[in-house]
Amino acid sequence: MRLFTRVPCVAAVVLAMWVPSQPAAAGDGGQPAAPKTRRVLYNLDGDSCMFTKKGAKTPVEVGPDELRTVVAELTYPGSQVDTLLVCINAQCMYYPTKIGDRRGTLATPAERAKWRPSEQQRFHNVEAMFAAGVDPYALLLAEARRHGLEALLTYRMNDIHGDAFLEHKFWLQHPEYRLAKPYDNWAVRHAGLDFRHDAVRDYNFRLIEESVQRYDCDGIELDFVRCPGFFQSGTEAERSATMDKLVRRVRQMVDAEGKKRGRRLVLAARVLPSYQECRDAGLDPVVWAKEGWIDFLTVSPYSGTRYDLPLQSWKERIKNVPIYGCADSAGSAANNRLAAKTFRSAGADGVYLFNFFCPREWYVEPPFEVLKDLGD
Repeated sequence: MRLFTRVPCVAAVVLAMWVPSQPAAAGDGGQPAAPKTRRVLYNLDGDSCMFTKKGAKTPVEVGPDELRTVVAELTYPGSQVDTLLVCINAQCMYYPTKIGDRRGTLATPAERAKWRPSEQQRFHNVEAMFAAGVDPYALLLAEARRHGLEALLTYRMNDIHGDAFLEHKFWLQHPEYRLAKPYDNWAVRHAGLDFRHDAVRDYNFRLIEESVQRYDCDGIELDFVRCPGFFQSGTEAERSATMDKLVRRVRQMVDAEGKKRGRRLVLAARVLPSYQECRDAGLDPVVWAKEGWIDFLTVSPYSGTRYDLPLQSWKERIKNVPIYGCADSAGSAANNRLAAKTFRSAGADGVYLFNFFCPREWYVEPPFEVLKDLGD
């Protein structure tokens, strides 16, 4: 079976009632869908699932059957996951792209031989699937839809992991577009791009557009938390106005694509914990919600889980779209239950899980059994 385009995207697991955004303007992708329940949103990073699986103790062969299992593991009877977000980039893209560069393809065979074993195995597995006519990300989305999940893409707006195999020509060829320093000391090699440049915003827009048009998803999330440095200069108001234009442009594109498909597509955003942190970074989700550009918002720290997310403050500022709290879930079942309980107590409409699968990178099994508990 050949799987390439127009395969439903599945993204993030949420807990709660979906409050529809403002009605779509005439001529766009259509009216928002009727209110629906999102209990848990599950963000799948599109990375570690390509080189490891249950019971593995080293990087292993992964193919279509193993990817079907990835979705089956989070949709067992009783699981309250109802939205899957599939990540399709980290600096570079994960699929064959005409706009940017695909992960690892700029390296020579000699350079690939020096990669860590997990990346060598990942590259081999993904190359083998594409060579066989199978798009692994399309397959994940198709499986999500087959299991009844909402399928979304998630796009990292300014990822700075910094590994050589993630570099792309746009960054390499345009040092004048780079931020002067990384967001934090973790990303030593890579400082990300400066969104005050029209070319940077246009490059990201065209990649977002390409991914939405390539895959038959239910929509896309803009992940501003990976990583939250976007501007070298400018006032708070100038930065926010500049990013507003990009978000509005993406909304218009998503609506145009939705019109072609005969249904409204979702546009969501993942942002920093507090409104002031967002404003400092040049983000204004309050405007995005007020203008009807986003359909839901997820609040998240840059790393780890915060049990004191200011969710009530967000609920006071934004009343027309759902607000979800994010747990960086490379932790225990007890920690996930605690996060869900505290988020709900603070007014969250649901729970969003990030990095839940990633313990398998260290050959530790994620606590899949907890997925039945987080939506109650």
